[in-house]
Amino acid sequence: MSSFTLYARALLAYSIHEHQEGHVKRIDVWITPRSFTVQDDGRGMGLHRDGYVTNLMGTICDTHGPVQLHGVGLSIVAASTPLLQVESRRDGKLWKQSFAWGSAIGNPTSEPCDARAGTRITVAVPPDSQDINAADVIDQISVWRALYPSLAIEVN
Repeated sequence: MSSFTLYARALLAYSIHEHQEGHVKRIDVWITPRSFTVQDDGRGMGLHRDGYVTNLMGTICDTHGPVQLHGVGLSIVAASTPLLQVESRRDGKLWKQSFAWGSAIGNPTSEPCDARAGTRITVAVPPDSQDINAADVIDQISVWRALYPSLAIEVN
């Protein structure tokens, strides 16, 4: 299984975790051989919090920063890709942050949006990496659908 197939499954697992905590009712997934996007209707990531982006990326290279479940996996994915984009709807704002090879590209930006909440993460596969195997990701989604019948997971 390619590393980016595993990464896609890992990022989906975060939305599953948010469902287990009662925050997500729907997950949408877009998969191509060279990219994937995971979007949920959960709380949204805390990109607006001071130090959040620094701590998020610091979890893989600094032993003094706070380590959280989401930070470790997302940090590894971000460090492995030429482009990772995070969009977080929270408290009437759409926050955006992009990363390249583990480094934030600028500071998080925000703009007004409707009251919906949620997170959308898009990852590009590097040119020298294996394609994402959509069938492997969809097989895992089938398992989660069976385990969590109240969760809608749509593959677009």
